[in-house]
Amino acid sequence: MKWLNSARAFGAGFALVLLGFLTAQGTQSLFWNGGTPTTLGPWLGDNNISLGQMWNAYTTSQGLSYHAAVSAGQTLTQAGCTQLDNSALQQVTVSASTGGVCLPTAFAGRDVLISNASGQTINLYTSAVSFTPGTQDTINGTVGTTAYTSLTNNKNVECFSAANGAWGCSTSN
Repeated sequence: MKWLNSARAFGAGFALVLLGFLTAQGTQSLFWNGGTPTTLGPWLGDNNISLGQMWNAYTTSQGLSYHAAVSAGQTLTQAGCTQLDNSALQQVTVSASTGGVCLPTAFAGRDVLISNASGQTINLYTSAVSFTPGTQDTINGTVGTTAYTSLTNNKNVECFSAANGAWGCSTSN
């Protein structure tokens, strides 16, 4: 009888191991490219990037999009400024005289860094397309049709939006 109980226990244990093996093999589907998810988080479908790696890159500001050689508009109004794209890093390199660029629409969490390598002062305006229809985005509490004028030659400005429709900008060397 002991021998029969031992055989049943062994059989049950073997069945659990086999079930675990088959389950593990089932997770190695075409979506995983024959591999398994990384330890950092759910896989995105390739061998290089996981959500954990993406979160780490985002929180440490790695891999930000970049737009070089922006040409500033030459009218001193929001209507005539050059609209910046959604890149996090922008470099203005061309401006015949004091020119203007418009920030993207301000939504909470957006951060834009602008470098002025144009040899001129660059006026900064908000986007003509506001986060809230019928209103204007603001820069440091001032309506965006009024220029932020602290972006002189060889200076950088960081603009962040902690709340929808509101930019906070500060200039540094």
